[in-house]
Amino acid sequence: MEQMKKTRFILIPRLTLVIASILLAACSTNVTVTGDYPSALTRSMPYHVGLVLDDSFTNYTYESGEEQDVNMALGKSQTKLFNQIFSDMFSRSSQLQTASNAPAQNIDLIVVPHVEEVQLAMPFETRLNVFEVWLKYNLQVFNREGEPIADWLMSAYGKTQTRFLKSEEEALDQATTAALRDAGVKLIIGFKRVPEIRDWLEAHPESTPLAQRGSQ
Repeated sequence: MEQMKKTRFILIPRLTLVIASILLAACSTNVTVTGDYPSALTRSMPYHVGLVLDDSFTNYTYESGEEQDVNMALGKSQTKLFNQIFSDMFSRSSQLQTASNAPAQNIDLIVVPHVEEVQLAMPFETRLNVFEVWLKYNLQVFNREGEPIADWLMSAYGKTQTRFLKSEEEALDQATTAALRDAGVKLIIGFKRVPEIRDWLEAHPESTPLAQRGSQ
């Protein structure tokens, strides 16, 4: 009889842990952002840009450990967006793993984006049946010699377009895609308006061929 009491005492905590694990799993939201980004209607600038997208950018996953656990993989989608936008903005764009690869590829400008911050607003916070997403990027811009030109903080915002989506995953995917599209618009409109970048563009009206660079 005593042995049965000990067995029950052991099983109850184990059962509690199992139930807790199931409840935690049920409360977690896992999203892979799968947005599509059309070509931008803009006149391309006559430069070769090197877009440095390292593993921390291409594999970026947002993790929230607040009241509702959210894991959102947006690295693949934001990589697709940045490649699309910079291909449209410049006559030539190359994706690089590191800035050290730029000199050998006849690069004029080097752009290194970083994810600075991601914020979410869930329905239980806003008291509205919409999801909101804020993205903040830090874009570091360098010349072909690796000297810094600008350090630009850029923010973007998106929310669900309808209150009647099937799941939280679908809603967050939609809101984040909207935020990424907003980031694309901000890149196209704002990049040339950053004072330091504008000054560099005015001082370099066109790309300098590699053969001429050695004589400068």
